Amino acid sequence: MHILVEKFCNYYKEFSQESIPGLDEMYHQNVILQDPFSKLEGLDNVKQHFSQMMQNVSYCRFEIINVVSNEGQAFITWTMMFAHPKLNNHEEIVVDGVSDIKFDERISYHRDYFDVGAMFYEHVPVVKGVIKMLKKRLTV
Repeated sequence: MHILVEKFCNYYKEFSQESIPGLDEMYHQNVILQDPFSKLEGLDNVKQHFSQMMQNVSYCRFEIINVVSNEGQAFITWTMMFAHPKLNNHEEIVVDGVSDIKFDERISYHRDYFDVGAMFYEHVPVVKGVIKMLKKRLTV
């Protein structure tokens, strides 16, 4: 496994507000980061996004499931576990996902794929009931 991919996996095992400055060691200044919520360009924007995202999160950690890496690209499957005081009665939320990263000396592209419903919508009280009802109707 490429040393940068290994560093990436180790970095996200315990992700927190305090770990955000460590992004400088892995990401290119002109990195593009994309997820189901946004597309960001530039390391400063990524750091600001992560900082805002982590403000109210009690904890966030990733269990790395599998890594497939070739020269300059890797696909990393993971399970994210986090808790937020306004979601799921502050109980742990578990979300599976995949990161696609492209790199040379540093990561220049990072795209995350995950189920936004499993991460967010299914844990908002008003929306949770609607999603449950829709899922039930679709399975009948």
